[in-house]
Amino acid sequence: FHWDVPQALEDEYGGFLSPHIVDDFRNYAELCFKEFGNGVKHWITLNEPRSVSKNGYANGKFAPGQCSDWLKLNCTGGDSGTEPHLTWRYQLLAHATTAKLYKTKYQASQKGLIGITLNSDWYMPVSKEKSDRDAARRGLDFMFG
Repeated sequence: FHWDVPQALEDEYGGFLSPHIVDDFRNYAELCFKEFGNGVKHWITLNEPRSVSKNGYANGKFAPGQCSDWLKLNCTGGDSGTEPHLTWRYQLLAHATTAKLYKTKYQASQKGLIGITLNSDWYMPVSKEKSDRDAARRGLDFMFG
């Protein structure tokens, strides 16, 4: 998956705004494992789920172009305060469900690996104070953990 949900799933239930995407994603991935698994040895379920959540549902830069009206951007509707978190959640659940399927049903016979590609901001404390170190750790945990 690289940042764009099929339009039919967007129309039917909102794509990654819905828990229905988890099963549909897993089913699609299973079809790929069945059809291509003997030739593919390295699988990536999702590319940069944070980018999808932030740019698709917080600031509207990527498909489906959603963000809150108060941002005064050219968006198709949405809620920048909640939708990025929902989409991140459902992307990670789709990844976990798909990775578990591959590892339990296909990995032994196909001898491949499966993972996810994550991107993150990096946080460094502004001083050696415990509160600054703790804040940097929390930021990294939220973005990358």
